[in-house]
Amino acid sequence: MSAPDFVFETEFTLLDVGATGALIRSGGVRPTLVAYTAEAGAESIVLEWTSDEELTLAFEEARRWLRTVDPIAYAAVAVTTKERDAARWLGATERPLDGSMLSIALFCADGQSRGLQYPIHAGADGITLGMPTATEPEETDWCPIGDIWANPFCVGDLVRLKPRERAVDPSSNLWKAIIDLTKMRIQADETRSTDYMAFLDDVRNGVFTVAGRPAGNGLRVMLRPRTMYNPLGFITLDASKLVLLDANGDRRRQSDLA
Repeated sequence: MSAPDFVFETEFTLLDVGATGALIRSGGVRPTLVAYTAEAGAESIVLEWTSDEELTLAFEEARRWLRTVDPIAYAAVAVTTKERDAARWLGATERPLDGSMLSIALFCADGQSRGLQYPIHAGADGITLGMPTATEPEETDWCPIGDIWANPFCVGDLVRLKPRERAVDPSSNLWKAIIDLTKMRIQADETRSTDYMAFLDDVRNGVFTVAGRPAGNGLRVMLRPRTMYNPLGFITLDASKLVLLDANGDRRRQSDLA
């Protein structure tokens, strides 16, 4: 499937019909991601988890998978519900409850996207669907995978700031305070001096580990030093300021992700 072969309206209609039909026929939908690629057409994976912590890991693994296959577009299909104003995905073995939603979304590399949420009515006679509500990308909070093209970074990735970008201004008081504090640590704890010096080298070179993405802004990335020593805490930057590194600290190319 090449980019010219991918027709957004057609693929979204097929996705919509397939998801709604599956829910009504079987009474449930497994939480699924579909990648549309030039090499293999449409490929899908089912997300599985047993706890909220595992669900977070499942989303990160899904992002890594999508980044690896380099899709033209990707889709998400799940039954979701609201708990304390936050969206929650229902697992493959959980039955839809009255008031939950069949959630469908399609995102494209060229910026096109669309989401639908169908209210689910679960009664003695089975499941019926209400009229869907369309959602914009910024409203699709039930799918935290986000824009994998503008922000391909996953938790645990090693990244470096682009040239002329700085996490900490070397002329700032913060940088001077970090230098002074680290020097005192080196003098007081020589056994960990290597870690302290590695921290300073990483901050000078703009090398960090991805710690997450802030809620409500999928184009920013939360960073932390990769060393155990961390007087900075977390730093949040635009994803556009970063490049992905391999384990040796070299820049990774898209072909290296496969």
